[in-house]
Amino acid sequence: MKILLDENFPLALVPRLREEGRETEHLILLGMRGISDSVIIERLKIEDLLFLTNDREFLQRPPTRSAIIVSRVNQSLPIEMRIEIWLKAIREYFARKPGETLFEVFDDGKLFPCDVIRSDS
Repeated sequence: MKILLDENFPLALVPRLREEGRETEHLILLGMRGISDSVIIERLKIEDLLFLTNDREFLQRPPTRSAIIVSRVNQSLPIEMRIEIWLKAIREYFARKPGETLFEVFDDGKLFPCDVIRSDS
């Protein structure tokens, strides 16, 4: 499964994921900076992706073929720490059984399916 990073994720996460053998794309590297959410959602509907974003609006979207992790990680944390948190969440996602497709991740790096934690919590 390919990982797609939203433009609001640091580019430094890309090589870290690739070092772990994960096929990874970043919207900025694809020349898609500023692309609308609707274009991203169309891609999520037709491809089998893991999409990481800080955009909480994706919590309110209808289900897609792809899985989505919405980061609630504190942006004031050092970038190295945030990258480690996201790596932990991604590893946890791939260790899970298939089925759940919408998650939130917080500062501890644990994934919470959105039927457990709501976006307004």
